[in-house]
Amino acid sequence: MFKIKVEKFLLLILLTSMVVVTSQHAWASTFLEKESLRGLPGILLKPLNFISTPIKINGELPIFQLTAEIEAEFRHAGILLDEKAFESSNERPFLEIQCAVTQIAANLYAYTIILELHQQAALLRNASRPWVVTWSLGSLSTGDIKKFQDRLQLLVRMFIQDYKEVNARPAQAWSISWIPSNY
Repeated sequence: MFKIKVEKFLLLILLTSMVVVTSQHAWASTFLEKESLRGLPGILLKPLNFISTPIKINGELPIFQLTAEIEAEFRHAGILLDEKAFESSNERPFLEIQCAVTQIAANLYAYTIILELHQQAALLRNASRPWVVTWSLGSLSTGDIKKFQDRLQLLVRMFIQDYKEVNARPAQAWSISWIPSNY
């Protein structure tokens, strides 16, 4: 029987309360979320945000190396903005990657990974431009550190695929149907 410390137990509750999904589940972006990527000049990648995770988990997860690999993926895809290009774009899009990892047994970890694209949007009712999440993708699972790294890379590639897919084809004409109140 495993002895779970109180902090690990609380982190596990946090992990499962962030998203109620089955093990090894990933939720996907929708059509409208993908469309929010159309026409963006690229994205600014924020540093990986690890919640309650040390720099290395049992020496197996070098976070700085992982960050460099993710940045290289975006750079290779040609969609990584520098600070100057980010500040000059209207939408000012940035991608935030949040991870929570906790060890629950020897070589067994529970983890949540969430990718969120933030953009500034204009509200119709006034001139404010709040930051909104326009695209998101996430996963909740258990496994070893290699599985965590593989899942993180998969989610990053899914973002890149969505970005490239929507920017490789022309916009489709679509509208939301309106049903009159006297229908």
